[in-house]
Amino acid sequence: MRTIIMLIALMSAFCFGQLQGTIPSFQLLTIENEPGLNKDNLKENAKKIGAKRIALSFFATWCVNCAEELALLKKNANELQKNGVQVYLINVGESIHKDGEKVSDMANKYAGDSFPLYFDPNGNLLKKSGFVQEKSGRYSLPLTIVLDSDLQVLSVLTAVNKENFPKILWSEL
Repeated sequence: MRTIIMLIALMSAFCFGQLQGTIPSFQLLTIENEPGLNKDNLKENAKKIGAKRIALSFFATWCVNCAEELALLKKNANELQKNGVQVYLINVGESIHKDGEKVSDMANKYAGDSFPLYFDPNGNLLKKSGFVQEKSGRYSLPLTIVLDSDLQVLSVLTAVNKENFPKILWSEL
């Protein structure tokens, strides 16, 4: 089991070595297309509720594995909260105006209303973090960035691991 975790960590470091330290500044949008989550209020929110970890879970409606990851988050919502993990769902690359209802429906269907939903229509946070493939301009989903309460990057999860996810988010393994 620890071997699997180490392999994931090594793959993440190899593929996404440019993400170190804290995450870059960002501005996410609400479903109403209003300014929502940003780096400053992410940190404030974590301190306010005493979160030990923050999980930024990126997904898109076209991503089949994303639905599975959202369902695992929903299934473990109480455990995540109990273990001090604050989860944010972030739709990436889809238009709020064109796809907002479809995104919201997917988030509600698979993750319920346990986690706040935000939009990054142009994928700016993933681009700034170095998660966009240079040639294609695409990114691999699902992708979860795990942070501590000071917004230091702890790990990057690039695939659903049914057995260990989301226990890995609160560092049980």
